[in-house]
Amino acid sequence: MGIRSWEESMNRVAIGRLAGIPLALFLMGGAAFAQMTEAEQRLYEAAKTEGSVTWYVSQTTTEVADRICALFRERYADVGCNALRASGQVIFQRLQQEIGAGALQADVMSTNDDGQMYQLKQQDALAQYAPENLAHMLPALRDAADKENYWITSDFSPLVIAYNTNLVTAEEAPKNWTDLYDPKWKGQVAIGHPGFSGSVGLWTIAMEKLYGWEFFEKLEENEPQIGRSVADGHNLVVSGERKIALSPLLLIESDIRTKKAPIATVFPVDGALLPASATAVLKNAPHPNAARLFENFLLGEEVSKFLAEDGRYPLRADVPIAEGMRPADSYKTITVPTEEGLAKLQEVQAKFRDTFGI
Repeated sequence: MGIRSWEESMNRVAIGRLAGIPLALFLMGGAAFAQMTEAEQRLYEAAKTEGSVTWYVSQTTTEVADRICALFRERYADVGCNALRASGQVIFQRLQQEIGAGALQADVMSTNDDGQMYQLKQQDALAQYAPENLAHMLPALRDAADKENYWITSDFSPLVIAYNTNLVTAEEAPKNWTDLYDPKWKGQVAIGHPGFSGSVGLWTIAMEKLYGWEFFEKLEENEPQIGRSVADGHNLVVSGERKIALSPLLLIESDIRTKKAPIATVFPVDGALLPASATAVLKNAPHPNAARLFENFLLGEEVSKFLAEDGRYPLRADVPIAEGMRPADSYKTITVPTEEGLAKLQEVQAKFRDTFGI
């Protein structure tokens, strides 16, 4: 069934059920309310009594998080959306402090490190919830989520190498991760810190597995600029303060398409790192219905269309990728299993601090 026929059939079902919806409820919701599924309508009404949803997020930029919140408010006019964006480890530590103090502020959490979700699940800190929009997700992304529905896959942004096209030609740009410590790039490389960024933590584990810790000892000799978030290095390349950086593919694509930024992508020969981005509803969320409404919304058509327009991978099977964007199966990727990430993260964080003195 095509998208249009599916929508038409849903509209016919909704019309047939209007008699069971109070008139005041219908008038408040307007056209958007009429287009909601029955389950979505119930969540929306319950969420309106709660007022808003608070989203702790590290998997994207502040700009993108704010735009998603704006889309949420457009669809659900009577429910606010507050996004708190920080690096992965900062978000996780703040959340742990709130849980420990019994003063949880967050309703929903999104991270590039599914190991954090695993830990929260072990703490019994996550709510079990299967959004109805899971049915429309790309099967591979749906299947990559928690099998017991404690978190969903909510983003797909491989880590690659970015370079400034005003300062570096395609011919001289790095071709693989080991090129980052080529002496010709001394003082011109930027990366994030595994002690603050979950995705950089996974990248650090992957690089040690591929090349040994010697990779980072050689990289240190090249005097890289080390920020907190993986986005910090990306921004330094856009500004021209550094020539090359570890960067999320989708941030590169977004800046190329929306800002015409002088930045381009290298897909490393040994593979782009694929961090598992995940979103979960917190078990003791102050606004549990708004939280569920928001998580379902992340898998909705509006968000996937926005992601595609922004040069990102949509989550839904019925939304195509942007023209000119490389399909995810057209380049090599590498992953770090959740158990391995949990077992190795603290070790590589300590070694990273010893090596780089930061």
